[in-house]
Amino acid sequence: MGTGKTSVGMRVARSLGFRFVDTDKLVVKQAGQSIPKIFEEHGEARFRDLETAALRQCAEGEGQVISTGGGVVVGEGNHALLRGAGYVVWLKASPEVIYERVRRNRGRPLLRTADPLATIRDLLAAREELYASCADLTIKTDHLTMDETCFGVTESARLVFGGSA
Repeated sequence: MGTGKTSVGMRVARSLGFRFVDTDKLVVKQAGQSIPKIFEEHGEARFRDLETAALRQCAEGEGQVISTGGGVVVGEGNHALLRGAGYVVWLKASPEVIYERVRRNRGRPLLRTADPLATIRDLLAAREELYASCADLTIKTDHLTMDETCFGVTESARLVFGGSA
């Protein structure tokens, strides 16, 4: 969360002439509820099931950039879906930078805690190996502008796909 997945993904898709797909938006559309409402009424487990279904749907497509929620890596079987969907980029940021980017956003159910920064640290610690095992490329975004991040992702995708991207 807060690493720029959606913003970067949209710009990279445009640069590559690909379609942009956001799994969180698919979940909201399919559930007919916001993500905070899904968490509140059905719990995190139900959200993760919906997220996996959305990822499965996206993984079948081609010529697209997929933005996933940061917790997608915790779902059983999601690693295979991610790897099978294509080139996986992990936009990485420090807990402090993530906190600064998301602290005013009330739409983050996992951060509705007494100490959101500690929660971010805990989430990253629990997920770091999962992210690393899925990623073809890791970009540390702490000190990069949006333009620099987008350029790095776009050009690395072009190298991987031999200019066809």
